[in-house]
Amino acid sequence: MKFLYKIYSGYDGFRPAVMPDRIHNHRLRLGWKHYIDVVEKGWECWIYFHGPHTFDNGVYAKGFVDSIDLDKREAGLRIREYSTDTPITSEGTSARIAEAVSTRGQQVFIWPDEWAASGNCDLKQCKKRQCEDCSTWATLPLIEEGESKAPDRLRWSRYEGIVAGHWLVPTRCFETHILPAIKNLTMRFTAFKMGEAIYAYPFALSIFEQLRRRELLDYDYIVPIPLSPDKAETGEQHRTLELAKELGCLLAVPVLEMLSLSTSISKRRMLAHGFTAAQFEKRYREALQANIPDDAKRILLVDDVITKGSTTAQALKTIQALRPCISIVVATAGQMIVKEAVVHSRGFRLAG
Repeated sequence: MKFLYKIYSGYDGFRPAVMPDRIHNHRLRLGWKHYIDVVEKGWECWIYFHGPHTFDNGVYAKGFVDSIDLDKREAGLRIREYSTDTPITSEGTSARIAEAVSTRGQQVFIWPDEWAASGNCDLKQCKKRQCEDCSTWATLPLIEEGESKAPDRLRWSRYEGIVAGHWLVPTRCFETHILPAIKNLTMRFTAFKMGEAIYAYPFALSIFEQLRRRELLDYDYIVPIPLSPDKAETGEQHRTLELAKELGCLLAVPVLEMLSLSTSISKRRMLAHGFTAAQFEKRYREALQANIPDDAKRILLVDDVITKGSTTAQALKTIQALRPCISIVVATAGQMIVKEAVVHSRGFRLAG
């Protein structure tokens, strides 16, 4: 859900130029007379300024609802981006928004449904970040609560939560009757793994929605699982970093590469040469290094996909060995369909 919030600068002098004085720690508090009873954390809000002062009317800030005070009828926004001198939307978009918020005496407006993008999903739309309004992405199923659980390799790990966006089909899958939408998602994820960085945004958007549903939106840092040095040397895309950066924009949280590998290591190669999962985990843990700032109390650990949890488990142990009291939420674009992670197959299995 999206909202448009209109500010008349003649009311109390709130204009784009004073935005830095009103925003504290990426947060802005606004009176919310309309829709306060139905608004939810994580919902998008664009702030439109107009008034007698010397600035062009338009959208000067974008963010999402971060807190709700029903008694004071106020909403706190976490600001993703803002400007103090020029609108951050095009003239055409600003004109369209001006018409949508033209009703006098009203501040909060629901985003018009007719502005939704078409369902012709392609890379051009993803590049323009139209995915949130795209009917194609809206129909790609998220993993619902109660459908999955943490894989076995994470059974001894400590974490606040694990959130995965979508079910994905592994090369060898125990289930053969898979929904076409899940196959479609897996195809897109494979393209992402092969270097199509544009898909980082829609997959990050799915992670954001899962975090929003579980009210897990507040972090000090977002931390990507590191790229193996040999892959970095060959110029391979750092997928987890791309996801982390997009999530950083969506959550208005800084991204910090706290984790690194001292030597190259590949789980696929090790398993192919007869090593066990436990042997891989030991070697990965030995190569994993962490540099954690003192102000990191709660972090979002990001990986592109989770299968059985070996890599994630070692990252959790490494971080918590240095900072035992740190709180960690794990987020991935997908969870591979493996028996140990499936609680209910309704989210990916074809009926019958």
